[in-house]
This record gives sequence, C-alpha cells and structure tokens, in this order.
Amino acid sequence: MVTQPGDQGRDVVENVGADRPLLGERWRALSRRARMTIAVSSGSVALGAVLGYVAATRPPPPPPDPVAATTVRITGVQMPQGSSLDFGVTIRIASASAVTLTGSRQGYDGFLQTRPVPVAVLPPGRALVLHTRLNVYCQLPLPPPGTPLLFVTVRNDRREGRAPVVPTAAQTAAIDDAVQRICVH
Repeated sequence: MVTQPGDQGRDVVENVGADRPLLGERWRALSRRARMTIAVSSGSVALGAVLGYVAATRPPPPPPDPVAATTVRITGVQMPQGSSLDFGVTIRIASASAVTLTGSRQGYDGFLQTRPVPVAVLPPGRALVLHTRLNVYCQLPLPPPGTPLLFVTVRNDRREGRAPVVPTAAQTAAIDDAVQRICVH
C-alpha cells in the first residue's frame, strides 16, 4: 500500500527481508573455524560422490588369458591293445577362470593323429578328465623329450589359445614303450 504525501506516518509499507544480509556477508560473518569446517565437509562429500560414481561405472576387468589360466597334464598312458595302431592318453584340465575346451591337436606334426575331443565348458576351479586315443605312424622318429605331445585349445571372452601338454620323463618313457609295441607288430 502506498501512502499519500499528506498522510505522514499513517500507512507505512514495509519491504520484508530487504535488510537481511547477503550470502557473502553471512559467510564472512562466520568464524574462520566454521568456514573451514563447512569447506572441508563440502569438499569431502563432493569427492566421495565423484569416487562413488567412478567406482560404480567402472567396466569389469577383462578375463585372464585362457592359456595362462589353464593347466593341462597327462595323468595316464594306456598301452595298445593287441595289434592296435593307437594308444590311450588320459588328460586332466583345470582352469582358474571359465574357459571352453574347443579341441586338441598334436604337438609333433606327422607322428601322432589325435581323435577329436568334445567341446566342453570348464567352470573356474573345476577339473575335467579327458580320454583320447593317439594314432601312431611308425616310419617317423619319436618326438624329443620336453616337447608338447598335444595342444588343448581353450577359449574365453578374451581370446582363444592352445595350452601345451608336455609329458613328464616317466610319461615320455611310457609313450615310447607304447610306440615300440605298436611299431614292432
């Protein structure tokens, strides 16, 4: 309401809040300790929010290399039966991460021919035992000790690779014996 010039003091209009201090004035009116506490608390909350956002939106780490996560070893060599031209090998495959076994191939070209290995999913921490048969070609020399007899092909989301199957000295001797029995006949 507006007052007329002749009505001095009768109707006065007040503007509520016009004389309140501004935010900057309020900030400067706080003690140094209160300003530091507010600034550090606000900074901590902002930093926590940023770190929480970064942690929540971070992509998962890629799976490990399938060959590095997989161990393959021979657990048994079966001697040939009668006049058979092949012998059996038992293989144990274990992996620290999820892999898919997709096949196998010989490690020494021309000496052995492997029979196909079925495709199998190997969960982490589990082991898979496979039995395969190896066909022998007698006219070729034996593979040198310490070389892979087989390669087992494993795959995960990262890539596909071949894990070597290297027989121990005793297993190499058993393989040599099996080959000798086959090639003598």
